[in-house]
Amino acid sequence: VDFTLPVPGNLSGDAATGKAYYLQNCTPCHGAEGRGDGPRAYFIFPRPRNFTSPANRARFNRPVLFQGIREGVRGREMPAWGKVLEDQAIADITEYVFQAFVKPEISTGAPER
Repeated sequence: VDFTLPVPGNLSGDAATGKAYYLQNCTPCHGAEGRGDGPRAYFIFPRPRNFTSPANRARFNRPVLFQGIREGVRGREMPAWGKVLEDQAIADITEYVFQAFVKPEISTGAPER
């Protein structure tokens, strides 16, 4: 997955704004730490995505996140937020989720201790 790809539609997400949207709308299912363990998660099957799992971190770049948030996810309880939020708000949420939970670690080249 190419993690350098931008949010679709020539949009630029703002992670700080996205965090506010995420905390208000997404934490009930995905949890504050993005682990899919929010208070509603236990009533949902399949469980909400854990953005921090290695498998999900390996496949969720900005375009994939944006699409899932905007259109919802078929076969899951993930709603189509594009029906209630503007694309800019979705871009902001996308950037927050990517930066806070998904973004691959950048190697500094320094040896591990």
